Amino acid sequence: MKLLTWMKRTGRHIAALSIIMLLGACASTGGNYVVGPRSDDGKIASGEPKVIPSTQLSVLIPVLDPNIPVNPKNFKKKGVWPELRRAEANRFAVQLRDAVANTGAFGAVRVSPDNTATAHLYVTGKIVKSNGENVSIAVSVVDISGKRLLKKIYKHRVTEYALNDPRNPNADIYAPVFDKAAVDIAKLSKKLKPKKIAEINGIEEMRFAESFSPDYFSGYIKSSKSGKTKLQGFPADDDPMLARIRALRVRDQMFIDNIQVDYDSFSNGMNEDYMLWQRQAFTESKAAREAAAAANAKMFAGLLAVAAGAAMASNSSPYSSSSYGGAAVALAGIGAISSGIQDSKQAKAHRESLSEMGRSLNIQLAPKVMEMEDRTVELKGTASEQFVAWRGFLREIYETEKTPEISL
Repeated sequence: MKLLTWMKRTGRHIAALSIIMLLGACASTGGNYVVGPRSDDGKIASGEPKVIPSTQLSVLIPVLDPNIPVNPKNFKKKGVWPELRRAEANRFAVQLRDAVANTGAFGAVRVSPDNTATAHLYVTGKIVKSNGENVSIAVSVVDISGKRLLKKIYKHRVTEYALNDPRNPNADIYAPVFDKAAVDIAKLSKKLKPKKIAEINGIEEMRFAESFSPDYFSGYIKSSKSGKTKLQGFPADDDPMLARIRALRVRDQMFIDNIQVDYDSFSNGMNEDYMLWQRQAFTESKAAREAAAAANAKMFAGLLAVAAGAAMASNSSPYSSSSYGGAAVALAGIGAISSGIQDSKQAKAHRESLSEMGRSLNIQLAPKVMEMEDRTVELKGTASEQFVAWRGFLREIYETEKTPEISL
């Protein structure tokens, strides 16, 4: 009996000790309340993202969506020539970049092959129309957290004066549409509060870090199913893993800066041909629009005249003056319809002429040789191909440094 009592007491002590040990273990790992990874010494990282002014926010402008119809039969109908549109998608991104940079509201403003590069704000665009006379682009701005800050379509109609402005003969006649968009984008920087800017800066750094080491950095950010990202914490400033990531990030930004030269060269290289196309297309587009408008007006008036003449004739005796008058009105209406058809044919001819102006323009990037530490890599292909290859090279460098050689 005494033995049984002793065993029960001992069991209770062991159970209590087990609970205390378990609680101690939970406390050492932080239980369910700790967010983010630990540093090597077991202490919770308690850093803060760097506070920066809005004028240091980086802006990335991916090459615009050329908005090319899926069905080739619709190319001519919608006034879209694929190669010209692809060239415009690159050119417009450069023009929008320059317009935004000229506002002085941001730090680095760069063009990128796509939206996978790292930045605080992303300005995406789609070409809605571009026919020499009218240009319109759909612009959307989101921050790195996935929050949309702006969505708007910008339109501009080129005037005869702008086309022949003696004070600025080499100006791009589409420039006003990019200036309008840049003004609105610049206003966004003034609406962001310092706390929000610090959060955006932290997310931007953690998103880049997570792409290289998700196991270590993913705990600092949390993304919802809708794609919104929140900052859950931030590494200590002296975190060695963060230091390595920041070194890679500087190199990555240098690469993006480097390809700006190629986008500039492409845009400048197509200047002469493209601006010639703009001026010729302006003439044809305006003529086509005016001819179509004249055709519609004449045919509408003609139909009304035919109907009125027929009504007059039907309500009069066969040989009365009213009957002859009604016939004359109807004939005049038929003449107006015939003239309208001719105008319509002219409009079609102008559109055919405009279609022939679609030139084949492709962006060509020179091979790049990038150096990092004691290694070099040569990148070839399109902008997108070079960017993918570069990110692969950075990842290879990161993995090599993560598992250094051990001397035995």
